[in-house]
Amino acid sequence: MVNQCKLVKGVLYSRKIKHNETEMMVSVMENAELNSLLNTYFEAYQGTTRIMADLVAWPLSQNKLSFEQFLILRRIATSDEVTLNDIALQRQVTRSAISRQVKALLAQHYVFQVPDPRDRRRLYLHLTAGGQRVELLVNEAITEHFDLWVKRLGASQIGEALTMMEKFSDQVLQLTPQDKAQ
Repeated sequence: MVNQCKLVKGVLYSRKIKHNETEMMVSVMENAELNSLLNTYFEAYQGTTRIMADLVAWPLSQNKLSFEQFLILRRIATSDEVTLNDIALQRQVTRSAISRQVKALLAQHYVFQVPDPRDRRRLYLHLTAGGQRVELLVNEAITEHFDLWVKRLGASQIGEALTMMEKFSDQVLQLTPQDKAQ
């Protein structure tokens, strides 16, 4: 089943399409309603981003790390053999974006590279002792802070929110250029 939406003269129409039969469901949303929904989204996005940033800001700033760099350290810490390309594929970003972050981590002596004996062009990333220490410290600080959220809100409520966010993200990522043009 596919949901399609189309904005025509300030009115949002949506319909549900099933395999061979088309069930037309017209939901009318005037510009004012659409704007209100968009404003609510912006407020929720800003509030959520601020809360999430606060979760990681202090431990990262104490160790001169960006959030992206911490995620790279964390991936290296939890993987046996990981390359720059592996991280780029997992994060769905370019190799050059990860390369810039790895370069900074190399400069801070948090990571080092070891060539694959079978293919010297392939470089495996490893944490230095300093990188292990920083990853552990930052991870513990974030986990401690996040644990407060879990105790306050409950694991099921946080799980539901994360599931909804993942579902939203997956559905938005599946939008095609044709969907966006409508």
